[in-house]
Amino acid sequence: MYNFYDDNSRGKSSKVSSMKLLLRFVPFLKPHRKAFSLAVVLLLFAIAGELAGPLVLRAVIDDAIPAGSASEIVRLSGLFALIFLVTMAISYLQVIIASRIGLSIVRSLKRKLFDHVLTLSMDFFHANPSGKLMARVESDTERVRMLFSETSMALLRNAAMVIGTLIIMYKANSYIALRVLAITIPVGLIAIPVLRKMRVIWGEVRKSYASIAGVAAEFVRAVPVLQVFGTTGYALKKMHKQGKKYFRREKKASILEYSFWSFLGSLEIAAVAVILVSSRPGVISGAVTVGTVVMFVEYTRRLFGPLVMFSETLNQIQRALASGERLIEILDTETQTPDGSIQNSGFPDPWNKIEFDDVWFRYSTESEWALKGVSFTLSKGETIALVGDSGGGKSTIVSLLMRFYHIEKGRITIDGVNINDLTLDAWRSGLGLVLQEVNLFSGTLSGNLTVFDHSVSRDDQEQALRIIEAGELLERIPGGLDGKISEGGANLSMGQRQLINIARAMLRQPEILVLDEATSSVDPGTEKRIQRATNLALQGRTALVVAHRLATITHASQIIVIRHGLVAEQGTHSELLAMNGIYARLHGLQFGGDSIAQ
Repeated sequence: MYNFYDDNSRGKSSKVSSMKLLLRFVPFLKPHRKAFSLAVVLLLFAIAGELAGPLVLRAVIDDAIPAGSASEIVRLSGLFALIFLVTMAISYLQVIIASRIGLSIVRSLKRKLFDHVLTLSMDFFHANPSGKLMARVESDTERVRMLFSETSMALLRNAAMVIGTLIIMYKANSYIALRVLAITIPVGLIAIPVLRKMRVIWGEVRKSYASIAGVAAEFVRAVPVLQVFGTTGYALKKMHKQGKKYFRREKKASILEYSFWSFLGSLEIAAVAVILVSSRPGVISGAVTVGTVVMFVEYTRRLFGPLVMFSETLNQIQRALASGERLIEILDTETQTPDGSIQNSGFPDPWNKIEFDDVWFRYSTESEWALKGVSFTLSKGETIALVGDSGGGKSTIVSLLMRFYHIEKGRITIDGVNINDLTLDAWRSGLGLVLQEVNLFSGTLSGNLTVFDHSVSRDDQEQALRIIEAGELLERIPGGLDGKISEGGANLSMGQRQLINIARAMLRQPEILVLDEATSSVDPGTEKRIQRATNLALQGRTALVVAHRLATITHASQIIVIRHGLVAEQGTHSELLAMNGIYARLHGLQFGGDSIAQ
């Protein structure tokens, strides 16, 4: 499994070139190419206005003032003010257009990221916790937004301003211009290695930020547990440790960045000194006018200002590319459970049996085998129960049946057809899943029952609740089906959450009902009610049940004992008790000398 957000996950892998990264974002920019072109044209007009200012100022100093023409001074001053106002208006319009482009690109990028992440298998989410993943995507997409709005335009503006300034200065006085240029050449030579270093450093800063967000999200969710167990101090210590790590990296990046920025700013003063010294003989001899000297000083401000910002803009581009590289890596991540080639419109019908054939699986190449050659058959209409110690591999079997992971060796078939050859939608359309951990969404009771499938009628929803004897939820939750459910079902009891979870599966009318510890988190009364409803729902339906409470699966067609990833025992409740093996010992631990109806 590849962890995009672990500081050590990338090792010494080579970086993607900046040009390749930028080309990957071209499809997002393409729909906005006309608006982008307009923004560029407006930017060039704004730059022309800025460059025209010192020329007007030189005319005032060299021509209008010596001639003593008040009207000419007023005219040139008015022209100077008009150029300034028009330039500001054009710049404002250009910024609005560029900002809209950036927002549109990021919206499209986030949509594509979200759509792609929804197709990925569970190993991706195990390697990338949701809190850290969301924080990272949010910060990275913001960097990319700036790249295609402020940063790209700033780069173009600074480059055009520097080139335009140098051309005008050279035409005005090549002698002075070349001496100013001699100061700017080292800047470019120094910038290249510094900016390369900055890209690496800012990439590390982003990782640290994502780590902090992930740790914070984890601890915020677990505040009650931390308070009860008196371990809030540990949480503070871990957050402090992550904060110090982030601070060190941010400080290192900031020191390097602003040291370089300040160095570039100091060169402006040196350039002004060069202008004054170089122009002195010309001013004395009359070959260089005072207006020209003032114009050079003004252009120097326009030269080194963009040079300083040019460096900063390139630095921001490096940060954006580091963020863009991570986003592209997510988009390039291939799911480990791709769609099959058989284009069935739905779950195979008719079907007779599902077989686990010598299935081997482990969660990563570094971990131990979770399943080791598991084989068994689930025939239509049967209820197969999986029991055994925690961590033995029962939930892994469920996950493989649901195609949350890819089998490393062996296969699972339905009437001889590998389930991996079916599309995910077709296969999962016939499966109903009830997990121990209930996932409820903020919204209405109806939305949680149907998982936002608006085609399901309200009558069917109410019937599903009544089947499992949970019709009272319609009265207990204010508003009934339209009643509000908090995120995670925080306004409901654990039993109510599980009842909704089970009703959701029943409402799907699945070919195979999968229950993974469905009653382990409810009280005995609710458990009995769920078990009665489950027995009714299982009539005429195939089921795979994972259970720790053996009383809930005594009437299963087959009971399979899973231990250390192996099928240790298999048979009916009576047969397994007669074997006096693992199942019999588990039975004895739960019920002592008492017997269960056989």
